[in-house]
Amino acid sequence: MKNTQTVAELLKNVNTSYLTDAEKYEAIARAERAEYIVAGISSAVQSVKKAVLKLKTAFVSSSAQHA
Repeated sequence: MKNTQTVAELLKNVNTSYLTDAEKYEAIARAERAEYIVAGISSAVQSVKKAVLKLKTAFVSSSAQHA
C-alpha cells in the first residue's frame, strides 16, 4: 500500500508565515492543479498501454493462426 500525501497536505507542513493567505491558497490551488494534470496524463498513458497490449495480442494470435 502506498503511503502518499497530496502536495496540498505537504504544503501545510511548510513554514508559510511570510506568505499572505491569498498566496498560500494560490500555492495550494496550483499544486492541486498540477496533481490533477499529472493524474490525467498518467491515466491516458495507462489507457494507451492497455490498447497497445490488446492490439499486440490480437495481431500475435491472428498471425499464429496463419502459420
